[in-house]
Amino acid sequence: MSTTLQDLVNRAVFFSTEMQTHFGALIADAEWEVDFTSDPHLTFTSSEGTVLRGRPHLLGSESSGQSTWLWGWENINEFPEPVVGLAHDVRKFGAAEDVAELITEELPLDEELALRLTLAAKEITGKWAHYPAGAGAGTTVWLLVDAPELALPEPQVKTTVRALMQGLTQTTVTDHRAAVVAYVSKRGIPTAELPEGGLRLLFADGSADLSFDEERRISNCEMGAPLVGEAAQQYAQATGASLTDQESVATPAAETAAAQPATPAPNPVPETAASDAGAAASSSMDSTPASPPAESATDASHETAPTPSPAEAGPGDQRDSDSSHPTAETGSEQPPVSEPQPAASSSADKAQDSDRQPDELQTNAEEPKKKKGLFSKLFGR
Repeated sequence: MSTTLQDLVNRAVFFSTEMQTHFGALIADAEWEVDFTSDPHLTFTSSEGTVLRGRPHLLGSESSGQSTWLWGWENINEFPEPVVGLAHDVRKFGAAEDVAELITEELPLDEELALRLTLAAKEITGKWAHYPAGAGAGTTVWLLVDAPELALPEPQVKTTVRALMQGLTQTTVTDHRAAVVAYVSKRGIPTAELPEGGLRLLFADGSADLSFDEERRISNCEMGAPLVGEAAQQYAQATGASLTDQESVATPAAETAAAQPATPAPNPVPETAASDAGAAASSSMDSTPASPPAESATDASHETAPTPSPAEAGPGDQRDSDSSHPTAETGSEQPPVSEPQPAASSSADKAQDSDRQPDELQTNAEEPKKKKGLFSKLFGR
């Protein structure tokens, strides 16, 4: 059986959601600049200085005016191989697995397409952070980003439950259980089977018990923290950690709980996307992960724009739209995953502010403040 775009989305959605929240916290309130020369780089700078400098990989671009997605491997702007190489890898995978969306150079837009293609590309390439950069004129350029700072910390129960619940609001997930299994495999989270097809996720600081309905959708999630009782024994068996080690992680209040019955009293977690057809409302990505389409570029044909040297940098004929961006954390609680929103591009002389629009799961998330951005090479579409 060949792979489908939906299969790739299912496998990628939860890991991507956690990564985008982490990414958003790192670049909160920073301005960005991207350079698509032979040494491509994407730099986020705050008033205190450089926050993050990473390697961008151009996946593709969306134009709200033309209402299309154009893959980076089509490369009408003749960017160097280091910029579009990863897009070519996605196309090769699509050809091998007969995934039509990955091998068709231009596709008609819908509000989820750019995000879904980006999720598929993440699953294929193993690059898990993305940034939709506003290029002006209704164009948004979708980038995968590499940087050492993007390595995720050890899994924690609250962070994971948040990623699961928020991930279901990002786009259509057809098989929640398969998506959870793919996620825990990537994150190295031990699990234990529960009655009636349930699944317990085990962490050093707690556990999460997931129930699924007959259509494999998450129907309930019960979180227990700290890790005690049967869950602590299961974690110890899976990881080789001793129960004493687990007790040392617990707070004084947790020590009291450890003396109670084997199974900790679960704290119900809101069922975000399990009710109503199981699929959470889809949305587009923003400077937090939401990705709305951008306003159109020049004309209906994707024409190559001149590519001046970095010194002549200007936004030129670029696309501007809200896309999925990382979201910053507020205090100890992270807002619902908002992926990085594209900031409106500006000329080299003055960058203009671009308001992030909450597209994807932005109901409770705090959106990052306006960001400025610019391209050091023109982007024609």
